[in-house]
Amino acid sequence: MSTLISSYFLGLVAYAAAAPLASGASPHGTRGYGEIQWEPCGDLGVNGTTELECGSLAVPLDYTEPDSGETLDLEILRVPAPNQPSKGSVFFNFGGPGASGVAEMSLLGSVLSVFVGGSYDVVNVVPRGTGKTLPFSCYEDEEERIASHLRAPFATNASDTSLGEVWAEVKNKADACVHTQNETGTLIGTAFTARDIMNVVDALEEDGKLRWWGQSYGTLLGSTLIAMFPDKIDKAVLDGVIDAHEYYHINVDQVADADSAFSGFCSQCVDNKDICPIAGDRTAEELEEDIYAAMEALKSKPIPVSVEGQGYIVDYAAIKGTIYHALYFPSTWPALAEKLDVMFSGNITGILPDLVAPLPATPDAEALQGIKCSDNQDHLETLEDALPGVEARAELSKIGGDLADFSALQCARWGMPAKEQYTGDFKAKTKNPVLLVSTQHDPITPLVSAKKMSEGFEGSVVLEQEGYGHTITSQGSVCTIKAIMAYFNDGTLPEPNTVCKVDVMPFSGDNGLATVLEAIGNATEEE
Repeated sequence: MSTLISSYFLGLVAYAAAAPLASGASPHGTRGYGEIQWEPCGDLGVNGTTELECGSLAVPLDYTEPDSGETLDLEILRVPAPNQPSKGSVFFNFGGPGASGVAEMSLLGSVLSVFVGGSYDVVNVVPRGTGKTLPFSCYEDEEERIASHLRAPFATNASDTSLGEVWAEVKNKADACVHTQNETGTLIGTAFTARDIMNVVDALEEDGKLRWWGQSYGTLLGSTLIAMFPDKIDKAVLDGVIDAHEYYHINVDQVADADSAFSGFCSQCVDNKDICPIAGDRTAEELEEDIYAAMEALKSKPIPVSVEGQGYIVDYAAIKGTIYHALYFPSTWPALAEKLDVMFSGNITGILPDLVAPLPATPDAEALQGIKCSDNQDHLETLEDALPGVEARAELSKIGGDLADFSALQCARWGMPAKEQYTGDFKAKTKNPVLLVSTQHDPITPLVSAKKMSEGFEGSVVLEQEGYGHTITSQGSVCTIKAIMAYFNDGTLPEPNTVCKVDVMPFSGDNGLATVLEAIGNATEEE
């Protein structure tokens, strides 16, 4: 493949459309420097099957100080289109914030290249704060990270004192991040990453337009790109949609569908009791009540466990976090049912390695907080100021409300906002209207958010996918993927109020992507 030359021009048209900005930000960006030299990535340390090409592009380190001369090398991954010559590129973001996309591209890149129609290259720009692109970490070593992780509960309803302990500990974490990241921690927000992506669009020298598929946080990044650069957007798919109006302030509605997702797990378990022994003779409602009661009992009676001389405590937050995490991926529901059955039988040791805390002690979790909190525009001074949000999340979701508090409170106490933040509305008209897609029972990006964001994007359509899970790839649907393919191929949108059925059920243990690929392949051969 021939070398793609970067754009010579400054990209003033693109950046002039980006407004309004936080005070101190330049109204214009600055072009990237040099060329994107593509070459095989080699070993990325991931057991994926996609052969990736890697490249880099130098961009300004700080767009608010364009004359500083300091640059940042962006890490870029590409899957060449299987059908050549390529019609251009579709940019993909896998969410988080905090996902570099390296593992995801290696594992799913070849699948995604089919899902966008087979004639587009799939490109991932590793976002600032992740991977090798200005990585964000708050601790000097793993020992400090784990010690901080263990100091406070993650669920604010774990005890009478948990909320106050979380409020105190998030300040400690915020201070640790400021101490460690004081030189570049203000340069990793969403507005900076949006400018990076538009520099890559220019450097590719295709048609100067962005084609986008963003999942989860990728929809927030996509919505920001659309709002900042409406004239530069060709097509955009927002999959598992975040309410951008809330994201930049106090998140509440993010857990609006969490309880319906958990109820779905219980009802599907009862319907499949031959492979879900925890159901027993219970109804779905009884099963749900009994699981909640078991979690509640752990508040006063956590379970001590010793494995090879190492002591652990299995508590309310660990079990609740394990359940909530599994709601993202219906293909894991049989495994979740097995874990809960083992736990209720008293053999907690058997599932100890699989228990999940809501925010693991990893640099990725710190990148999530660093990016999200850098974007936050509402700083709260006291716990009393935060109580309305805590109470609203608890009212919306019994399974997820108190787990979502940690991230929200962390951002409320953040002391290192990004130097540029997008502060405008999310009303825009694009060349092709935006396609928003969402499952009906997503535990973290509810359907109502997709409908709310659609109101601001002229002519946009919300496509509903039946069932459960976070983003549409959690349960395969031929109907949904065909709609996305048609959109990228010729700009065709589904009819308003379209609902797509899924092709696999939650307790099949399968996400259905192979089924979708086979169906698309067969349909292509018949044409």
